[in-house]
Amino acid sequence: MEVEKSWETGMLGYGDVLKGIVASYPHAGVLELGAGRRPSFTLEEMPSSIRSYTVNDISAEELALLPEGYDAARFDVSGDASNFRDQYDVVFSRFLAEHVADGEAMHRNVYQVLREGGAAFHLIPTLYAVPFVINKFLPERLTSWVLAKFAPRRAINPKFPAYYSMCYGNPDKMARKLTEIGYKKVEIRNFYGHFYYEKIPVLRSVHRWFSDLAARREWTSLSSYAYIKAYK
Repeated sequence: MEVEKSWETGMLGYGDVLKGIVASYPHAGVLELGAGRRPSFTLEEMPSSIRSYTVNDISAEELALLPEGYDAARFDVSGDASNFRDQYDVVFSRFLAEHVADGEAMHRNVYQVLREGGAAFHLIPTLYAVPFVINKFLPERLTSWVLAKFAPRRAINPKFPAYYSMCYGNPDKMARKLTEIGYKKVEIRNFYGHFYYEKIPVLRSVHRWFSDLAARREWTSLSSYAYIKAYK
């Protein structure tokens, strides 16, 4: 598989892409969605020109445990975000979107809290990669057991429900939905493959072969992850 299309490239490169976006805004106000007490980046890792790094969560208890130096914004990402309208230059999330029951509402809220010209950047798992289809439709108790047994590094306790609302690998579909919300420019970058079969040798080999094929032929609906970059 071409390196730039590998799921590993997507995981490892996310931070650098985000920081590049942030650095393009002088004195950027940055908002991370759904991070609770654990922001994805330290303040020192962000470009030194930022004005603020705000962390969002629905839980006041989680936000109360934020390290010093971060701002807090308590609201439901798919609820009412009107108090934060037009406040941020960059809004980002990493593996949050799949846990939001109403993905369109989340993206509308992000559009609302962005300043004109601001950028949204999300890393999402995508349908219709097989592990995520299984995770979407099988009972939570069963998928938690499967994760613990076959992909222990992705096992989380408690495991949050996954809905995959507006988590599609098809760039045309995602771009259409986001432009309907109002975004002026949308960029989707797909990545292929995953590590969920790492403990199943035969399936792991078949998966690698098929992922290479899907990447070469750009079967985006069968990608595993994607960057979503959207400008207001």
